[in-house]
Amino acid sequence: MQSLYLSVGAALFGTVVLALLLRPVARSFDFIDKPGGRKQHAGEVPIIGGIAMFVGLSLGLSLLPETARPPAGFTATAFGFVCLGLLDDRLNLPSIFRLLVQLGAVLLMIFVGGLGVYYVGAPFGAGTVIFEPWVAVIVTSMLVVGAVNALNMIDGIDGLAGSMGLLGLIAVAGVGLFGGNTPVFSVAVVLAGAVIGFLLFNLPLGLNERTRIFMGDAGSMLLGFSLAWTMVALSQEPETPVEPVTLLWFATIPIFDMVSTAVGRIFRGQSPMSADNTHLHHWLLKKGLTVRLSLLVLIGFALIWATVGLFLDLVADVPEWLSLLAFVAAGLVTVAVIQKLPQSRSA
Repeated sequence: MQSLYLSVGAALFGTVVLALLLRPVARSFDFIDKPGGRKQHAGEVPIIGGIAMFVGLSLGLSLLPETARPPAGFTATAFGFVCLGLLDDRLNLPSIFRLLVQLGAVLLMIFVGGLGVYYVGAPFGAGTVIFEPWVAVIVTSMLVVGAVNALNMIDGIDGLAGSMGLLGLIAVAGVGLFGGNTPVFSVAVVLAGAVIGFLLFNLPLGLNERTRIFMGDAGSMLLGFSLAWTMVALSQEPETPVEPVTLLWFATIPIFDMVSTAVGRIFRGQSPMSADNTHLHHWLLKKGLTVRLSLLVLIGFALIWATVGLFLDLVADVPEWLSLLAFVAAGLVTVAVIQKLPQSRSA
């Protein structure tokens, strides 16, 4: 346990130190997010949170005992996603190229890392579902790439992507701890330490204006992949204390946001990968809420739904198909409530 405390502390400290070291040189490499268009933030902000979190994570994992570390394939694939994110931050890569590279990284995770979604429990009420290998490749690719892009798409206001990732990691860590899955637990808590280090620079606290940074695509891809990896690894363990469908409740806001935004774009005849201002946080801002209050509302929803998911599984012991149906209903309720909020008087 002492080594775990040291690892989490090292991840947090390493992230903070690297963020401070990279801030002065970010402009030299043009890793700067400039306001304009859909970007309404004040001033030019360094986009170095992703690389800082990855270094913090790597440092923390290196201090763990060998038996507690994740497979080498995890770190290698995570590094690949960070590199892709850094290129995207710098060059604004075409979405199709970005998607193809993401799929390649997931295939590496499946065929080299040996990790895929074969077992999903009984979410459709017709018995336990175990996929054939070729189906598992398709399902795993969709889930992991979806998670990566969900965290990427929701990264629109200060503290949001980091907070959603942190909440998901804490929930997964709890399940991993009680299920005895040490590698998953280790990755979740060590990365959570790195995310906390990043949030010190990114939360809209009013005290960090001069040291503000963004995570960029490198950070959102790292968070999305890591969260997906922990969930996949956790869901395939027969001793996992929760059913696979329950893990979806740990990432409600990113999932609801991605699905509702993509569906809206399709109905408007746009590409689901196009950029616009119809995300959940945009709706809250349009209602006149501040960035800080919008963040608190979305964190509140995320906490409520994660608690509901655990209650349905561990306390009420409802069938998995009913939990999945409730999950869909929760998404519809969340989107409807946010879109129908009354206009704030301060707007």
